[in-house]
Amino acid sequence: MENGEQNYFLGSIILRTVEKEADGSGLYDLVDGQQRITSLIILLAVMRDLLNNFDRNYAEQIQSLLYQKAAPLLGKKESFRLLVWEREQDFFKENILQEGKTLHDFNLKTLKDAKYKMVLAITIFKQKFINDNGEINKDLLFKMSYYVLNNCLFAYVKTGELTLAFRLFTVLNTRGLPLTASDLLKSYNLAAVPDDNRKKYAQIWENIEDELGKEELERLISFLRDIFIREKAKRTIFEEFEERVFASGVISKGEAFIKYLKNMADIYRERVQNAQISSTSNVYVRYYNLMSLMRDFIPSKDWMSAFLRFCEKFNNENKIMEFLQKIEKRYIVDWVLGFTPTQRLTIIYNIIRLINESTCEDEVINNSLFDTSAREKEFLSAIDSVDFYDKNYSKYVLLRIDLDLSENQNITKAYKGTITIEHILPRNPSHNEWLDLFDKQARSEWTNKIGNLILLSRRKNSSANNRPFLEKKKSYFGGSMTDFELTKEIDKYNKWDIQSIQDRQREMLRRAKKLWL
Repeated sequence: MENGEQNYFLGSIILRTVEKEADGSGLYDLVDGQQRITSLIILLAVMRDLLNNFDRNYAEQIQSLLYQKAAPLLGKKESFRLLVWEREQDFFKENILQEGKTLHDFNLKTLKDAKYKMVLAITIFKQKFINDNGEINKDLLFKMSYYVLNNCLFAYVKTGELTLAFRLFTVLNTRGLPLTASDLLKSYNLAAVPDDNRKKYAQIWENIEDELGKEELERLISFLRDIFIREKAKRTIFEEFEERVFASGVISKGEAFIKYLKNMADIYRERVQNAQISSTSNVYVRYYNLMSLMRDFIPSKDWMSAFLRFCEKFNNENKIMEFLQKIEKRYIVDWVLGFTPTQRLTIIYNIIRLINESTCEDEVINNSLFDTSAREKEFLSAIDSVDFYDKNYSKYVLLRIDLDLSENQNITKAYKGTITIEHILPRNPSHNEWLDLFDKQARSEWTNKIGNLILLSRRKNSSANNRPFLEKKKSYFGGSMTDFELTKEIDKYNKWDIQSIQDRQREMLRRAKKLWL
């Protein structure tokens, strides 16, 4: 507008025809362009309410674009031009589509997610029309209103086929956030639900989104892909569901899939996110602690797909705990031995196949797939390595051993906050005590070994790391600094020399063997 451009192109939008009237009007699903159209509607609503201070006719013209009044003589019902997600629709109607509502003072602190973003957009747009004196810039308001309504253009594509609309989206979408797998699967499956049930199943899906969160729902859908297909992905998640799950008859699209998704979402929320099982106190505590550790400290989450499939097929609480221990053992051994992500994923797919083919829990749990004893030598060699500290699994291994030391206390334990690995013998010692006890070769051999490492629950001043051992001990245990059983063990030592590290190294290897072999 400032550069005198005749038109401004807002990009392409993709519409799927839901209902079409003889006059060309109708009801459309907005497949691509949701953010831009919603932003444009909010801008128009703000300009409508500001214009009402100067020209009621202008304000009414804009309102007619946002809202169609009922006209019984013409056979027209009340109609809002844009319908957003059902859980946001009432808020959208009351605060944007209704006249005068954008002028209200909103408290952003009380809002979240989509409501927060809508009100933030209202606030930003209003500020653009207020000059330095706190008054409405009337000239800008009228010019912008005319320009937006007469010079801003969209190109649109209409199709009656949802699948074609999605394919067009992947080709034409060049701006804004891409649709996620859950977005695509939601529209695809709701389109397959009969009209009289669609609202019910839309609400079920939206409840899942609310309970899990969008990011976790995306993760769950990727796990379901693994459960159904059991091969490395070759196409997008949506395409694989469309072609290899729904088209092949593995599960029907629409109501059947949404029911399945809800069941798996319930399992995921209960067993993984909340780490809950109904069992004896001791089993519950051990399950909660191990699941919390695996969930939060194993970087890759692909093991969860096999775990969810086991929970879905076999709902025996005690056996779920046994299976979790088995899959943790196999996964950690593979991780420590340097299996690639692809190799680890292949093993997970084999476990899912095993679950599918088994008639009871014990057939799975006792299968040789979980036998790690044959790799004892190489596994312990990796744990014993001089560069253990530098491995991406070092913190998990230390935490798992610490958790095992805590199990006789029968209390839930979830590791939170900043957790660091501390070298007892410093990496770069400057104090004479350390230099006298460890020559250069000894420091090279023992500094980064597991026997020289402990866990701390907060970062310490790096200068303190080089202090003599007894002073370091005071910092470890002073001021309730540590809850780690692994670290508390150091209190029994009066000095830290090569013999101390060697003794602890042997003990840590014994513990690793007990846990994973």
